[in-house]
Parts: sequence; structure tokens; C-alpha cells
Amino acid sequence: MNFKKCRVLSFDCYGTLIDWESGILAALRPVLSTHTIDLSNDQILEL
Repeated sequence: MNFKKCRVLSFDCYGTLIDWESGILAALRPVLSTHTIDLSNDQILEL
């Protein structure tokens, strides 16, 4: 690959380098709790 021809380089690191699930769960749990919504972690991540 000739990088001199590239203007932008992007790659997906979520789930590999960044644990995004913990952050989402930490943010949504208090909101759901305020509204007395009880969901499993898997259910929250499927929203």
C-alpha cells in the first residue's frame, strides 16, 4: 500500500482496544434505575 496516496486512514478498535461496553453500561444503569427499568447487561447492549 502506498501511504503517500492516502489522505485519511481509519481503523476500528472498539471491542479490541477500547472496552466500550463498560462505559455504556455505567452511563445507562443510573438512567434505567431512575425509571425502575431492570435489564440485564446483554439486554442493555442490544438497545
